Amino acid sequence: MTAITSDMRAVIQAAHLCFAATVTPDGKPNLSPKGTIRVWDDDHIFFLDIASPKTRANLEHSPFIEVNVVEQLSRRGYRFFGRAAFHRNNDVFREATKRIYSEEGTKYPVDSVVLIEVERAEEVVSPRLSAHQDRSGDALCLA
Repeated sequence: MTAITSDMRAVIQAAHLCFAATVTPDGKPNLSPKGTIRVWDDDHIFFLDIASPKTRANLEHSPFIEVNVVEQLSRRGYRFFGRAAFHRNNDVFREATKRIYSEEGTKYPVDSVVLIEVERAEEVVSPRLSAHQDRSGDALCLA
């Protein structure tokens, strides 16, 4: 498992939007936006399954998922790899929906909470940002 760092938490909190990649039972890729991505704890992230029948079907076939989160203004982001588990009508479901409803000030039907155990995380490097760094990773001064 990979511990979720304070910077990862900040990016997720600022973005609230991710793209979840799964694989269909016949091996084709599926990419779906999720507008409720949040950090659950030091090892897990989650989103609400509001209207995701294809994502749900793919994860029921194979629990592997990659989630990409990028904060648009800073262009900082992360790729999270792990295994997803569905939660319905249990403590995880109640706590996750309570948190989202409280933050967003609204309620909507939720089929399940998708809780992802983060096994690995990698930084997303924006070409725009990397173009302004030297090979050591230090920022270049543009005059």
